Amino acid sequence: MFGLCKNLLVVMFLVFLAITSVVSLHGIRPSLSSSSLAHRTAVKAGVCIKVASKVKGLGAFATSDLKVGDYIGEYTGEKLTRRQVQARYWGKREKNGQDLSWEGSRSRRGQGITGNYVLEMKDGSFVDSEDADLSSWCRFMNHAKEGTTPCNVKAFDRISAGDELLVFPQFFAIRDIEAGEELLWDYGPLSDVAQSCKASP
Repeated sequence: MFGLCKNLLVVMFLVFLAITSVVSLHGIRPSLSSSSLAHRTAVKAGVCIKVASKVKGLGAFATSDLKVGDYIGEYTGEKLTRRQVQARYWGKREKNGQDLSWEGSRSRRGQGITGNYVLEMKDGSFVDSEDADLSSWCRFMNHAKEGTTPCNVKAFDRISAGDELLVFPQFFAIRDIEAGEELLWDYGPLSDVAQSCKASP
């Protein structure tokens, strides 16, 4: 009897390893925390964040029909300086106490530190939307080349003058979008900047 139980436990453990390996192999991330800012802004905007595909991971989906020109949302997150990006992502500067504290906070809360959600804005600042606790849902929109049918959203710069000048991309529908459709935009030059961060001075 003990041998049967032991073998069953081994089989269950191997099945668990196989499932977790497939999930991590395809990059499907865990569900978005309902307490995160990204989740709360998605609910308010009428957007569903769910698995788009095994390759893309999570994506953003319309929950109601949208018309061309409709406001979709804004790509927000932590505003970083070039020095912070160089230390935290590019390895071009040594991390100081603030950088290490930031890294520890992300790690404790299960937030990534890949740099895949960092966009350089025209004013030379950077928006880091990787931390779902500090970012809008727009970080979950995936890429589609503009001019193709899947591409249904376009980014435009918004400049906000308050205590400090802030520049964030705002998104608008560039064609009618049906409920259930994935919201996709062309990362364009913003993507080039994000992908070439490690090569920047």
